[in-house]
Amino acid sequence: MGDWLSTGSIGLTTGENLYLGALPDGAGTVDTAACLYETGGFFPVHAMAAGPGSALLERPRMQVVTRAKRSQTARQLMHNIFQRLDGLSDTTINGTRYLLISAVSSPAQMGLDGSTRPRFVCNFDIVKKLHTSTST
Repeated sequence: MGDWLSTGSIGLTTGENLYLGALPDGAGTVDTAACLYETGGFFPVHAMAAGPGSALLERPRMQVVTRAKRSQTARQLMHNIFQRLDGLSDTTINGTRYLLISAVSSPAQMGLDGSTRPRFVCNFDIVKKLHTSTST
């Protein structure tokens, strides 16, 4: 997902202002940034009458958090991410086929971070083909 967002012409670059799993905080960190967090999803989809290890689809969930010095900037960045992800279907990213990505709700304000920068959040449900690697 990080690669998909960083190639989407929305001003995000992995490792510079797009983070995976942890959003650095405190003085001296990048003000305008986004972070992707893996969160609990739903049970996998299995083939009929198949045994253990027969999952065909995974259904993870992802949370995206944005922040910036100005509320409008954080909101706009989240809106751009929302537009890039919500409704994405039948797309292969880094060898994994994503059947559907849909927002759980509209982006919402999440309060301030430790440096009083406004944050926005949006959660996404994902349906993807089972991948044998732990890197997706």
